[in-house]
Amino acid sequence: MSTLPSDQYMDYVHRVAGQDVQINRNGGIYQNGKSYNYMKKIEVAVAYKVVQDGIGGGRPNLSAIARQCSVGWEFVKKIETELNEHGRVLHPSEVYSNREQEGGPGSRSLDDIDSAVLMFLYLEEPSRQLSSFCQWLHFLTGTCVSESTVSRFFNHGFPIRGGLCRPNLVPIDKFKPENIERAFEYLQVLAQIAPHRLVFGDEKHLKGQDIFNRKNRKNPMTGEIPLMMVNPDFRNTYNLTGFCKIDPTTHEQAVWCSIHEDLNDADNFALELEYGIQQGFIRGGQVLVIDNATVHTGRENTVLQEYLWDEYGIFLLFLPPRAPEWNPMEHVWKHLVYELKKVPLKLCQEISRVTPHTAAHVAINILRNVSHEQVR
Repeated sequence: MSTLPSDQYMDYVHRVAGQDVQINRNGGIYQNGKSYNYMKKIEVAVAYKVVQDGIGGGRPNLSAIARQCSVGWEFVKKIETELNEHGRVLHPSEVYSNREQEGGPGSRSLDDIDSAVLMFLYLEEPSRQLSSFCQWLHFLTGTCVSESTVSRFFNHGFPIRGGLCRPNLVPIDKFKPENIERAFEYLQVLAQIAPHRLVFGDEKHLKGQDIFNRKNRKNPMTGEIPLMMVNPDFRNTYNLTGFCKIDPTTHEQAVWCSIHEDLNDADNFALELEYGIQQGFIRGGQVLVIDNATVHTGRENTVLQEYLWDEYGIFLLFLPPRAPEWNPMEHVWKHLVYELKKVPLKLCQEISRVTPHTAAHVAINILRNVSHEQVR
């Protein structure tokens, strides 16, 4: 320990390290809730063994070793326990592994009943916060644990980490009996169609700001967040109509898309669909799969199914209600948004010198390069 008076020494420690650092009564520096590193464990273990061998194998004075190594008595006690049980000190990874084998993280605080209660609370409400787990566990079993214990229980006590994730939002009427019946009917029809005949369609709103929707790193010297220089296109709104195929054996283009500034209404969808047929992306003998949105069934599109069959020999198949995840085109849109964030801003600035519609041109370029495997 320093020769400075303890109060003055403590003042220096706080000035160079912060208020969360403490000094034990033996002059060692530590942080609450954090153990010493592996090298410190070896140092204490060596001191323990030297004294033990010097007194003929008896038990050393733990307080004396604590003063010698500038650690707390409790830490020396922990080292002694590891030496007695394992013949050596354990690496932190081994300690953690042993805890899992003993019954998982928190097993010293949680018994089988506590674990069952935690799982019941999870099943009752998967979005429950850690503080709620702790409160209800104490109310139901009398066991009082920290939030970190509950967190370790879910994250490290099972083969799969049970951390918080953003869920899919499912409409409550998705699993109504009539919707399930229509889903089975759809699958039965789909199973009889060869993959090369399938074409999926959908629409999407695209904002110019989507291409600039990224984060800037905070300046570590000043704490300021740098501004991002963008062109006026970030205020524009576009509408996309797209179709995709899923058969990887064909050498045709995987995705066909058009982009415009008009609204995606029934008339515009009919025009874009007609354009896709004229371009040869959708042909007679194929099956076009779309959802039951108003733009597909409203106005003149009420007879769309008959029109496509009579004029082009294209069969129109509607997705079951509340099942957008069954449309591969939805995943193409997600891929588009993800790729937009990766486009270098310098490239966007160069494109903006040629056209004011930067986001539209970048989006079309991304969609043209989507492969069949990515769609699948």
